[in-house]
Amino acid sequence: MDEIINYCELDEYEKVQCLDELLKTSFSCIDRNVKDIKAEMDKSQEGSLPQFLFVRRDKKVIGYMFLIAEKENASKHFPWWAVDNSDELPIETDLRLVQYGVSLCTQAGCLKLADRLEMQMENHRNGIGRRPPEFSL
Repeated sequence: MDEIINYCELDEYEKVQCLDELLKTSFSCIDRNVKDIKAEMDKSQEGSLPQFLFVRRDKKVIGYMFLIAEKENASKHFPWWAVDNSDELPIETDLRLVQYGVSLCTQAGCLKLADRLEMQMENHRNGIGRRPPEFSL
């Protein structure tokens, strides 16, 4: 089973390892400098946004969900409300990841973002906005 982990729960070595692996995947962002991205992610605190989730399979990062804020450009490195690759993951992992995101947003009081993720999850349940299974990770 794929493992969903929160950046806040990782030790320093695991944080750098996850970021290195992430930047080797299809993830792209404005600045691919691990040091700058790590500094931005280190702002993550329990109970508030931003939150950064990773999906690992056999200790390799295959997925991510970054919950930034309920406004664009709240972060220099991540200019979105949220970004993820849940549509590329197996449906069971996809739904668990998005549900985890809904929970984090709700706990942080970011209900608009939680509603958007709920809509995404419902769409994915219905096959809308997902890659065909043969292209899933």
